[in-house]
Amino acid sequence: MRNFLILSLILSALLLASCKKESNKTGELKPVQLTEKQKLIIDQSNTFGFDFFRKSYALSTGQSNLMVSPLSVSMAFGMVRNGASGLTLQEINHALGMDSMSNSEINESYKYIMETFSSLDPGVKMEIANSIWYRNTFNVEKDFVNTNTEYFNSEVTPLDFNSTEAVSTINSWVSAHTNQLIPKIINQIPSDMVMYLINAIYFKGQWRDQFDKKNTLDKPFKLEDGSTKNCPMMARHSTIAYFEGDGFEAIELPYSQGNFNMVVMLPGEGKSVSDIVNQLSSEKWSNWYQRFLSTDVHLLLPRFTFSFDEKGMKQIMADMGMQSAFNPDLADFTRINKEGSLYISEVKHKTFIETNEEGTEAAAVTSIGVGVTSVPVTKDFIVDKPFVFFIHERTSGTILFIGTVKDPTLTE
Repeated sequence: MRNFLILSLILSALLLASCKKESNKTGELKPVQLTEKQKLIIDQSNTFGFDFFRKSYALSTGQSNLMVSPLSVSMAFGMVRNGASGLTLQEINHALGMDSMSNSEINESYKYIMETFSSLDPGVKMEIANSIWYRNTFNVEKDFVNTNTEYFNSEVTPLDFNSTEAVSTINSWVSAHTNQLIPKIINQIPSDMVMYLINAIYFKGQWRDQFDKKNTLDKPFKLEDGSTKNCPMMARHSTIAYFEGDGFEAIELPYSQGNFNMVVMLPGEGKSVSDIVNQLSSEKWSNWYQRFLSTDVHLLLPRFTFSFDEKGMKQIMADMGMQSAFNPDLADFTRINKEGSLYISEVKHKTFIETNEEGTEAAAVTSIGVGVTSVPVTKDFIVDKPFVFFIHERTSGTILFIGTVKDPTLTE
């Protein structure tokens, strides 16, 4: 099989897709109504998402699969930015692509995404949860708590970090809000840690047109090193959205009523996943998406299940301009605690995805630890090589997940 890129773009519901409204078996596509300011925020969030994904991909090695959730990362930093001031706040806003927006505009937009996506499609389970855990001997500014409670619906809990139950308490929350797909996010609590800000996203959607399990057969998948592996290949012949770009072709597979979709991008002959990743941008994606056309397609798509743990989060975010937040001497989080001496000491990001004949189940968790220191023709779309994928909400343009599959037989 050829390499493919499955961009899980549930981070920026496609603003330009509302013109493609169509009926389906489970209901009508429901357009997301956005103000001009919200459209701008979505576009800039997508820019952040593609930049973040490219940097994560650059750190990956070998045949490993990769998936990140830009929405989860953005939302976690959206919470922490409410405790930042001065240069630290400016750098966080810049990294997230939100330089030109006020605090209230940013917070209102996150709140709108949470409230809208959770009820957008009754056939898709989409849950976004936030929590803040702080050492019970640590004083937290009331405005910081109130703001994150109001706009992020954050569960704020003082906790004895020295207790033997503290780690399991936090991990139990993570597990519960990812349907046990991500059972834990922390292994221990360092002595200088005073706060964790955690975002969790859970997604489960059934294909609008499911694959018949009787048609799934083991077929070869071509790895990037030229070798092949057999894997279960799902088969379907139907009319779906298709686009052929410069060095790649792509399809869009809708879930339920069509708001949430998976896009699969397959490199052309002589091209690789890296060639697609290097092209990705919010501007190009918007242009490409307008050119998808309903096409008769014979599709072969591998089943795949894997987890991913991005261990280079601090490096990625620093490379995107967020530097002072990680520096104990420069960080300014006086809106968390007016005494200062706080900085971001760790950032963790874990994801999970399973795609089969019925649909997709995916989850993501981002944890930020705050320390103190001082055309209509039949096409064959054979996904038998590494590919890019993403899951997105089509009417707003929001990207939820984005990743690559280089070996569908690997589970992590």
